[in-house]
Amino acid sequence: MAGTKGSVGISGGGRSAEEQYRLVTGASKPTKAGYGDAELGGSYVEVKKATAATLNQVRAVKYIPLVAFHEPTSTWYVVPAHVIVCLVSTKGRGQHTENPFESATLNIFALGKYKVASESDLKKATLDAIAESNKYPGLKKAMAMVLADSKALAARSIKDVMTLIATLKIVP
Repeated sequence: MAGTKGSVGISGGGRSAEEQYRLVTGASKPTKAGYGDAELGGSYVEVKKATAATLNQVRAVKYIPLVAFHEPTSTWYVVPAHVIVCLVSTKGRGQHTENPFESATLNIFALGKYKVASESDLKKATLDAIAESNKYPGLKKAMAMVLADSKALAARSIKDVMTLIATLKIVP
């Protein structure tokens, strides 16, 4: 990763890791940002850069592998989607949300089992993680239901609150 600098700020901070991951693995950039940060072998991949111990905004609900680059140690991790779901399922709430599956934090040092020995192993480690997570279609379906339920709750909540605001004749 020498010589690559990411944007400052939470939304662009991991860009250098995303670009390096795509360069090393031959992955492409997804057509839509919400899908993930890379597409490899027909599957989406989330790529995060950590400058400290915390990985922010981990979205288990996507049910895609998490690739993390720990900048201080120049270490890569590849965590299968089903493992992310398991880790997040122990949390009482999410990061900036009640639902931990929508967004959560993880400690990168708790992921030692998923450390990649060499950057040249990233592609194989990711494809292996995808294959392993594909063994749990019920868990993938459960995450799709969590996402659908979350979207339905959001739509219903907006409608209910807008109705109440109109009833009360509140003007912003």
